[in-house]
Amino acid sequence: MKIRWRYGIAFPLILAVALGSLSAWLGRISEVEIEEVRLNPDEPQYTMDGIDGRTFDTQGYLKEHLGAKGAKQYPESSDIYFDSPRLKFYRNGALLYEVGSGGAVYHTGNKQVSFQKNVVLAQTPEGGRQPGTVETDELHVDTESQYARTDAPVRFRYGASYGRADGMEYDRRTGLLNFPSKVKATIYDTKNR
Repeated sequence: MKIRWRYGIAFPLILAVALGSLSAWLGRISEVEIEEVRLNPDEPQYTMDGIDGRTFDTQGYLKEHLGAKGAKQYPESSDIYFDSPRLKFYRNGALLYEVGSGGAVYHTGNKQVSFQKNVVLAQTPEGGRQPGTVETDELHVDTESQYARTDAPVRFRYGASYGRADGMEYDRRTGLLNFPSKVKATIYDTKNR
């Protein structure tokens, strides 16, 4: 009986140690080690080609249309960089104005766009307003307030009038184009024509 008693206790102890070892080994091999890799801040994290985005108002009319050759976003940045963007704004489906350039940066935090390289802002004739264009090398547009400004030299045309200035501010809602510096212009009075 003594021999049976030893084997009776030894078997459950050996089984418990073996199962404990097996469970520890399985737990160890099933652990996933996550290694965080820091991305190069000089290389884009995301790139897109051939962009065509549209937003609509509550009545279903086209409100904004953004087209671009491409875009990219860098790690640890919420800004989006566009290649050859064209941004169009509409009201009740009718084109109000558009901005195009060689490049742009959209700041997602404040919904502002900084256009660079051969910027053209064009206003369509509407509500008694003449068609107008402004050409410059850089332009900052607040998409929410529909306000644009630059400190760079500008060339402008409004109806038959045209000129040059250093910097400008444009408020789309009021239709006012303000030149804070010296202006050289030829102005035609459209009321007397």
